[in-house]
Amino acid sequence: MIAPANISRTLDQQSWEFEKPVRGGVVVGVDGSRESVAALNTAAAIARIKRCALHAVSVLQRAVSQDESEALRVSLRSSELSELLTALEPGANWSSEVAVGRPARALAEIAERRGAELILLGQRRHGTMDRILGSETTLQVMRMTSVPVLAVEAEIDKPRTIVAAVDFSPSSVRAAKVALELLRMNGSGSLYLVFVEPPADFSANLFRSAEETRFPGDVVVWFRRFVDSLGPHPGILVEPVVLSGRAVTAVAEFAERVGADLIAAGSHNHGRFERLLLGSVSTGLVRDAGCPVLVVPPGS
Repeated sequence: MIAPANISRTLDQQSWEFEKPVRGGVVVGVDGSRESVAALNTAAAIARIKRCALHAVSVLQRAVSQDESEALRVSLRSSELSELLTALEPGANWSSEVAVGRPARALAEIAERRGAELILLGQRRHGTMDRILGSETTLQVMRMTSVPVLAVEAEIDKPRTIVAAVDFSPSSVRAAKVALELLRMNGSGSLYLVFVEPPADFSANLFRSAEETRFPGDVVVWFRRFVDSLGPHPGILVEPVVLSGRAVTAVAEFAERVGADLIAAGSHNHGRFERLLLGSVSTGLVRDAGCPVLVVPPGS
């Protein structure tokens, strides 16, 4: 067994001073919480099945007190992270890193630099004040990166049923493709492509198609093109579903009915005001869905 590399750095240092990062793979944020350990275990399962690199990252906030030894804090956290990885019997291309700075920015920058295929984060329920102040790290990471982000509260192994929220945009196509990749780890499974028709009194629903004029049969044509864009998926059932109502509620309730292992959704580029209010369908799903949520941004 090869022990993981332990890398300590601050944000003004470059990791290639210590190692040549393995490109691709999974980056997982670990802060010692139950949810982050669940994310680490999930990342480990994915890395083993895909035989890809895993890079565990723990980020320390900068010390307020000038008397506190930052080097000691980093060393202690690095040892804790190493112990967690060692217990998982890490592969040769598994590594770890302790950074000092803003957690969301550090995680996003590290994942982008390594060309990660997926970011795993533990997701905790937050109160109203956290939402107003925008202190939800998972959502901040999602806004800062072009890498798909999977947020989990509890460990998941091999997802067998995934619900993908569809609005026929490029980001929702990308989300469905990432969901298919996760299902291929089993060789079989079900992917529900869910399109939500907005209620008549809710014209601002974000899952509305970009077309201004709708004709009978349009959704059928859009679904056919959407499924064709996914490419071959032998052994995986792909089922189009049309619902009505408010997008977050409709998708979350449907996922619960079919016993989905996770929900996948594409995110969209929003203006500064929308980001300040944290308002989007993907945000609502991350906060309110009863299962893990995979958010896939538009391609870089």
